[in-house]
Amino acid sequence: MSLLLISLSVCEFALVAGFAVRKLKLIQAAPSLVWFALMTLPFIYQFQFFPTSPRMSQSIGLLIISTALALGDWFSIKTDKSDGIQDKTPSSHSRIIHLLTFLVIFIPAFHYWVAGTIPILDQYFGGVTPNQVSQDREDFVKLLDVPYLLKVLFHWVSVIFGPICVLWFYLMKRKLVAALILVWIVFYTLSSSADGPIVIFCWALVFAAGFAMSNRLNINNYLAVGISSALLFVIASGIWLGETAVSRESECGVVATQGFTPGDVMRSCSAENEIILNPIVNRLGYRVFLTPVEVSNHWYDYFDGSPSEKRKLLDVFERENSKQASNKVGVWAYTDRFPAHYGKSISANGSIDADAFSLGGNFFVLMVAFILFFIRIFVTFPIPGDSRLVRILQGIGLGQLAFLPNSAPMQAILLPQGLGLILFLLLVLRGKGLWTAFKSKIS
Repeated sequence: MSLLLISLSVCEFALVAGFAVRKLKLIQAAPSLVWFALMTLPFIYQFQFFPTSPRMSQSIGLLIISTALALGDWFSIKTDKSDGIQDKTPSSHSRIIHLLTFLVIFIPAFHYWVAGTIPILDQYFGGVTPNQVSQDREDFVKLLDVPYLLKVLFHWVSVIFGPICVLWFYLMKRKLVAALILVWIVFYTLSSSADGPIVIFCWALVFAAGFAMSNRLNINNYLAVGISSALLFVIASGIWLGETAVSRESECGVVATQGFTPGDVMRSCSAENEIILNPIVNRLGYRVFLTPVEVSNHWYDYFDGSPSEKRKLLDVFERENSKQASNKVGVWAYTDRFPAHYGKSISANGSIDADAFSLGGNFFVLMVAFILFFIRIFVTFPIPGDSRLVRILQGIGLGQLAFLPNSAPMQAILLPQGLGLILFLLLVLRGKGLWTAFKSKIS
């Protein structure tokens, strides 16, 4: 039954992808494409390794989110007429850009001052041990003793403010300023020595460029082809790594009470028999293909199997790490079993469906899916003469809807990742034109 439900997700993706190809609006299908490649396919591949109990609930959750994204993508493809971009630059937009530029310069500098260290410099020039680098990385962001909203601002610099400023100054022919800001943001995103910030920044920048420059160069379809090619490489890496890990299970002494996953094998291997195919293949196959759906499976197991803890809606506002669901699941599923690899401050972030399930079962997943559907439509809903700032925001928003649902809950996508700010700015910048255009589209 679980595989039958997942087969429906495959059919949905095939229909949306075919429609996008026929309309030559490939980029509009990015959320469905990424969800299919990084959640649906990994679930099918690792289905045999997952415990029986949570598989049905997870397959329902995956189908619900897949349906929301597919319907949202289909509607966006249907309404995208590419009516053009308004080259005129309103003065109010310039004031917004000047404010964002100040924030892009000031916030990282303030972050460095508060943290008192830059982990990436310590890693390469400080002579510190790998364990100390890991600790510095957590101290730089997660464990930094500052208000939560300030940490959110730190993150918005790389995922929203930075991409906007870089592209704006580039499009306004101020390429030196754009280059200087780009260098500053790249250094800031690398400062923690973690991979995530630079990946998210590049993803946002590429999507924003695709939307902002789509009239000058027809790069949206090329961007979609590039993303598809990259995802094919990720899928191939994940399957290759997974098959290799399974074949080495007896050598590594897997720590598992009810079956094991390819990821469990890799975590169980000692330094002498560590599975290394290629640094890139290992990183993409393990972190991007195998792990997200496995972590989400643990969420379903934790909140619907054993220990079957109940989670309240107000728990989403919990800021103490040890009381957060991501930490509880992480300690239960990873730290207790692999203490050499994971510490007590672990955050095992579930996908958007897994987090919703933990709050209210598949009914709550359905509610989140409705919200996701309407957000998907709103982000790229076309209005003739949209300004370049609007197109930049649309690109960043679409990139977030494609990149984040497989590893972040709705509340994290809206606040820490900044999609809520993007929605607010789009609403303010587009004003009355949005409602007028919507009525004309559905009439």
